[in-house]
Amino acid sequence: MTPFEKFLQFLVTSWRLDLALLGKGAVLLLLLLYLVFSLVVVRQVQLMNKTISGLMSWPLIIMARALVVLSVAIIILAAVIL
Repeated sequence: MTPFEKFLQFLVTSWRLDLALLGKGAVLLLLLLYLVFSLVVVRQVQLMNKTISGLMSWPLIIMARALVVLSVAIIILAAVIL
């Protein structure tokens, strides 16, 4: 096997590893984006409760905060698994 063929073989075998790392990084990046989205949801619920008060204000706040906790838990779980 020539050195060039060895180099090509190395590129092909390491390419799969690089694709896997790239995919894992993309998943973590998208999960961080989801965390930002959940923080925006919490802020929007707070602003809505300042404007409109009603029976659903506390359950909405609790659900919005639960969304943030869930997204953080998913990020931690993904970081451990990936």
